[in-house]
Amino acid sequence: MNLRPASLRTLFSEWPGGVVQSGVSGMLGIFGACLAGLLVATWASWQELGYAVFFMASSLTVYYVRAGSLLPVVVAAPLLFLLACLTASVLMPSLALLSTLAGAACWLLAGMTLTVVIGLTRGLPAEVRQLWSELRR
Repeated sequence: MNLRPASLRTLFSEWPGGVVQSGVSGMLGIFGACLAGLLVATWASWQELGYAVFFMASSLTVYYVRAGSLLPVVVAAPLLFLLACLTASVLMPSLALLSTLAGAACWLLAGMTLTVVIGLTRGLPAEVRQLWSELRR
């Protein structure tokens, strides 16, 4: 994990298929998907849809993000869901924040477990070791 700022070309580089693979775009994707999922779930009165969107967004993002950006995506996923819940509760006053977070607990646990397992298979331990070595210096 490099703590120095990267150029925009590096941040938004793409695979040949057009899938953006940077950590910043992955985190924006998680936030956008969670916000859209929560808004649609509130409109449809089907709260589990919003939770399932977090499960899918976090696990798919850690699968598609480039190997050097796994750690920020894994750590930020539940925080991005909380930010999406806060934003959705402001946009939709009928959305109760605490009941939404309480209902999402098992989905958050399952989603983060799968996200960490995928991250571990894609090189997350190396990024954690690199972070520790940079912090010790």
